Amino acid sequence: MPIATANTVTRLLKLATTITAAIFVAVACNTAPTPKDTRASDEAAIRAASKAWSDATQAKDLDKAMSFYADNAVQMADQGPLISDDATLRAGWQKMFSLPGPGLSFQTSGVDVAKSGDIAYEYGAYDFAVSDSSGTVNDQKGKYVVIWTKQADGTWKAAVDIDNTDARPPATAPQPVAHPASKRHKHR
Repeated sequence: MPIATANTVTRLLKLATTITAAIFVAVACNTAPTPKDTRASDEAAIRAASKAWSDATQAKDLDKAMSFYADNAVQMADQGPLISDDATLRAGWQKMFSLPGPGLSFQTSGVDVAKSGDIAYEYGAYDFAVSDSSGTVNDQKGKYVVIWTKQADGTWKAAVDIDNTDARPPATAPQPVAHPASKRHKHR
């Protein structure tokens, strides 16, 4: 068996060093840069979109209200079926907009954007006020959660829209009817 010469060892060390350096360069070049943290601006964009959406519902503007939904959006309304098609979603909004009275408004309480910057959730409270045939306004309050997804163009759209009503306040207990004091008879 031949004995390795100093020249062979030197060449092997240089080769090993070159291969190691090439691996480090390849890894460094393939490492994606840390994405810029845009959560604050994304939160502001979602809050603005939610405000514009609420304004559209107050104006009963069907096309504008529908424009806040992502393709294949899902709606889960309180005491209603899961809606996952655009036609049924649009029909529901159209029916709601046809009701007399102030209609729907909502207010954001919080927004949390994922560190990835492509998904977020918003929660808040809504007020749905409609008038009956006598003009009396019936006011329904509730809360909601919207899951937003960032679109390819950088805008945010609602992918999942969930709401439920607040519990109705308990009816006050009936007050006893005051009866006239009965005449007292003196016992003899």
